Amino acid sequence: MARKNIALVITRLDLGGAQKVALYLASALSREKYNIHLITGPGAYLDPEAKEIKDISLVFMKELKHPIRPLSDLRALSLLKKYFRKNKIDIVHTHSSKAGFLGRMAAKAAKVPVVIHTVHGFSFHEYQNPVIHALYVFLERMAAKITGTLVAVGDDVVKYGLKKGVGKKEQYAVIRAGVDVELFRKTRPNRKEYFEKAGLDPSKFTVGMVGNLKKQKNPLAFVEIAKLVIDVDSDVQFVFAGDGPLRDKTNALIKKYGIGDKVKLAGWVDDREKFVKNIDVFLLTSLWEGLPCTLAEAAAASRPCVATDIGGNRELLNGLETGALYGPFDYKEAAEKIILFKNMERPEEKYTEESYKMLKEFDLKYMLIKHEELYDK
Repeated sequence: MARKNIALVITRLDLGGAQKVALYLASALSREKYNIHLITGPGAYLDPEAKEIKDISLVFMKELKHPIRPLSDLRALSLLKKYFRKNKIDIVHTHSSKAGFLGRMAAKAAKVPVVIHTVHGFSFHEYQNPVIHALYVFLERMAAKITGTLVAVGDDVVKYGLKKGVGKKEQYAVIRAGVDVELFRKTRPNRKEYFEKAGLDPSKFTVGMVGNLKKQKNPLAFVEIAKLVIDVDSDVQFVFAGDGPLRDKTNALIKKYGIGDKVKLAGWVDDREKFVKNIDVFLLTSLWEGLPCTLAEAAAASRPCVATDIGGNRELLNGLETGALYGPFDYKEAAEKIILFKNMERPEEKYTEESYKMLKEFDLKYMLIKHEELYDK
């Protein structure tokens, strides 16, 4: 049987769940069944990782950009259409909002037989300007009409999409964004060595977070919560692993509160499994999510989690029956729950074998099987 030509399209390979999923699919999909094409915009953190993947056609398309740029967007649409036709693409599978819209429109114009889009999180959310929000909802509704399958990373994503009129129920399939569950579960790093190398005190109770320093992740809330906890218990330190456009504002707030000795911005870490396994509590301050991979990684590492009570976070933590949720702007509640975990004996033991069974759905290999089943269908 002839191999199918699959084009994976994503706006940029910045650090994030959507990018990790696209890269894993590009590297792990069967070469006996598929010819893999990966199309993305250039200049991102994970570009080197993409270049190391064997047996794929990798295309860096400079016209693919995050911001709305009418001329570049039209050019990208035309180039994608030509590429799909020239390479006789059988399946276009898009990830991320910009590439999701342009890629699907180009696939329709090129008469690609199968069009799939993964919703890692919708382009619209409640914190947007109402006009922008309405525009993005309109565009997502339009794109859904030419999509065969809308892959959602969680049930909350499906509910939100249907509430906003994006697609029909029968179009959706839930496939979790995969993480290396066994790696995070079994890693046994040397805390003293790891913390001292990172400039942290291994003797202190440590609250950590992994993410991009941008509005969605709300890093200023991370500092506000840290201040409230430290005011009550000075024997706690906070560390944020990540970087992004709000780094300067976040640093400024840390400096304003005079807590720079207890709140650190570590930048991106390559060994997230060691970072997560060494902290005592994982904090997630996001304002909106699809279903965050970092929360699944923290759960796999048996870390107690304190996260905003929003779609995705709620679905994961309620499903595991572990962790604690707080109102997105109720920093006092978040601080109280962190202190509660600090005073609890061995909170990681709340994770049971039943918890880990649920995490099977988040395993990379399970995700791969579900995608291949979808493609073959």
